[in-house]
Amino acid sequence: MNKKLPFRFFTTHPRVVILEWDRKPDNTLLNQLIDFQKHILRRFKEVTQITQGYVSLMLFHNTEVHHIADYSKKLYLIFESLPTKAVKKGRLWQIPVCYDNSFALDLKALALKLNLSPEALVELHTSASYQVYFIGFLPGFLYLGGLPKVLEHPRKIKPSPHVPQGSVGIGGKQTGIYPFDSPGGWYVIGKTPYPLFEPQKKKPCFAQTGDSIQFVPISKSEFMELDRQKKNGSLKLKPS
Repeated sequence: MNKKLPFRFFTTHPRVVILEWDRKPDNTLLNQLIDFQKHILRRFKEVTQITQGYVSLMLFHNTEVHHIADYSKKLYLIFESLPTKAVKKGRLWQIPVCYDNSFALDLKALALKLNLSPEALVELHTSASYQVYFIGFLPGFLYLGGLPKVLEHPRKIKPSPHVPQGSVGIGGKQTGIYPFDSPGGWYVIGKTPYPLFEPQKKKPCFAQTGDSIQFVPISKSEFMELDRQKKNGSLKLKPS
């Protein structure tokens, strides 16, 4: 019986429920999770917020959750009744990245560890399309899938105490952009001038779950010009 259940159901708090799928993340599951959330929020008024992970959903309620067995069964039935849809494509964002040595603090070191030239590493990194699976860790931090396997490498043993805002890094099976100055254990291979999180806007984060990201290499002079535009407020990021 348990083998047929689409996800595991458990509580971490009287008002918090976690649903977890025992499978690898992919575009099919991503679209199911996006659709499932809409149905849950529409049918359960007590659910005030849903946080998505690679293969999980965390449901926050405004009251304590009772009748766990009945509740989990209702969720199972909703998920299993979701219509089969073609994988929906979100927006594509092309993010300019400067891979110059002045920004790519760990590019040479990582290339050496991967037995690649820095140029080959950059070419591989910019040739892929990355899926936005969810947003977290820091406001505006995008969790991306799609890093070429040849670029996978464990995070640093000793994290850096300060990673500059806009830094593009690789850690484990992921690549991502630091939206703020922060400590970090990823190998920094470049930097983007674009702001990733703008709290003054109605939608502070430019991207959303289901969108795609593509990194576009730019020169240092192009970076400086875009950075100048950012400082005077004229730099705008639009989907392709």
